[in-house]
Amino acid sequence: MSGKDSDLNSNNFKPVHTNKVGGSPFKGVVGWIDNRLPIIRMFKYEYLDFQVPKNLSYLWSLGGILMICLIFLIVTGLVLGMHYKPSSTEAFISVEKIMRDVNYGWLLRYAHMNFASFFFIAVYIHIFRGLYYGSYKEPRQLMWLIGIVIFFMMMATAFL
Repeated sequence: MSGKDSDLNSNNFKPVHTNKVGGSPFKGVVGWIDNRLPIIRMFKYEYLDFQVPKNLSYLWSLGGILMICLIFLIVTGLVLGMHYKPSSTEAFISVEKIMRDVNYGWLLRYAHMNFASFFFIAVYIHIFRGLYYGSYKEPRQLMWLIGIVIFFMMMATAFL
């Protein structure tokens, strides 16, 4: 047995659901359709019976959540930036215009504000998760240092 096969058969993974091997796991009309067009079986295997590590938790999805949040912040920031005038005499008036005259401008502004707060909270949780699990240790030192550089660049962008 190769190393990859033994990893899948070891106790490091647990199936979410189990099904029959070979043939359709379904009965009746659904089983008849599945025997001829195995899309239902493929969906069940890929999304329900897929083996996942036992230590998998939502903490490991923070990187993806941060990426989605960053894309949302960039898009809303660009839309808000198109309507904002940064001069000292027109800044307040342009924010009022965004809030009152732009379609769903109030929603864009508040969504941008709340996603920015959520982004920083998620970044801190992501960093503390890395510290807790020892993600800074060998062989991931370079990845950790790149993450710290990105963190300081993010802080400089947000607060300077």
